[in-house]
Amino acid sequence: MTRRFPESAPNIAALASAIADPTRVMICASLLDGRAWTLTELSRALSIPMSSLSEHASILIDHGVLTQRRAGRHRYVQIASTDIADWLEHTGALADGAMTAAPTMTAKTRNRQLIDARTCYRHIAGRFGTQLFSALTQREWIDESMNITDSGRAGLAEAFGLDAEPQASSARPLVRRCLDWTERRSHLGGQLGDDICRTFFDRGWIQRRPHSRALTITPDGRDRLDWVLTAYSDHL
Repeated sequence: MTRRFPESAPNIAALASAIADPTRVMICASLLDGRAWTLTELSRALSIPMSSLSEHASILIDHGVLTQRRAGRHRYVQIASTDIADWLEHTGALADGAMTAAPTMTAKTRNRQLIDARTCYRHIAGRFGTQLFSALTQREWIDESMNITDSGRAGLAEAFGLDAEPQASSARPLVRRCLDWTERRSHLGGQLGDDICRTFFDRGWIQRRPHSRALTITPDGRDRLDWVLTAYSDHL
């Protein structure tokens, strides 16, 4: 018997079921670095047998959480969209704690690195991400309505070389709060968050850590971003 509802409602249960498994959560968490991974790379990184990983990836693809493409004999998967990435990060912030990591020094180190700084799809998250958002709001470059101020446009141009104007072809907001799942505070999302992250990479101020979405701030980055790194502690 088909169950009927008195009014239309989004099928949230179907989407939620896609990540209602610890293995699929770990796959999504790995792909939040914004890059496309082969199934072989994911299998090695997560120590999951290829047959099992392929099955889990297919479920995520079928539910629209991941998208895939083929290049030769390789099958690449990645997060399907910015909206899905934001949903995953926000859901993580609402979850009660983190899944238990392997009790090894390596696992503890990688967890600490993710907490310090990481990518959240195409923008910067973790403690560094919330510091960045705090610094921009303290300087009143972003106002309470999530608009870039006139002084903000000038400051972003001078500090980062950014032209903080919305792209006519983009439906995404220029500035958006993104709830950070480890800090339980907002980091910077939206088009501006993407642009800043890309600029920091291009200028060599941040780098990816090997086999992880954790970031490291380079010595040049620490010199250039000292005012960002101290903003959060000054705010306390």
